[in-house]
Amino acid sequence: MRRWTLSTAACALLGAALWHLPATAQHATLAQTPAPVLAQPAAGTGGEATAPYRVSPQPITFAEYRDFRVRDIAQRRARLAQALTAPDLSPGDKESLQARKAYYDRLMAMPPAERDRLFRARFDQIDTDHDGAIDAIERAAWREKQRERYRELAAQRTHTETNSH
Repeated sequence: MRRWTLSTAACALLGAALWHLPATAQHATLAQTPAPVLAQPAAGTGGEATAPYRVSPQPITFAEYRDFRVRDIAQRRARLAQALTAPDLSPGDKESLQARKAYYDRLMAMPPAERDRLFRARFDQIDTDHDGAIDAIERAAWREKQRERYRELAAQRTHTETNSH
């Protein structure tokens, strides 16, 4: 009986190892692939910070930037629509969410050529060396510039709120 128990346990262990083999192989493949080109927005930029930025060594072309922005806007619109369904929203929070959603709705309602013109203007601001691609150094500099801008806006809001009371 002991021999059968050991054999059964060994087979179960081997089966479990083989069962997890595809997941292990997938994990190894993901670890070898480069980091995402663009990551989630930082806190205070209208999105939730879900993970730290991972910088890809590959430069980003305008087409990749445009495609990212379109996907990001669609995701933000969906998150904002979901947030607007919360039953316990204060009038101020609801107004803020509606204003942000209206902004993204306007962007997506634009003709693609007009939207591309806006995206190109932003892309050119980020692409400081104007080589047609945004590299990791330019992305890091832009993120820091944006973080500083949102810190200033938050400080202005705080200052306005304290002075209005």
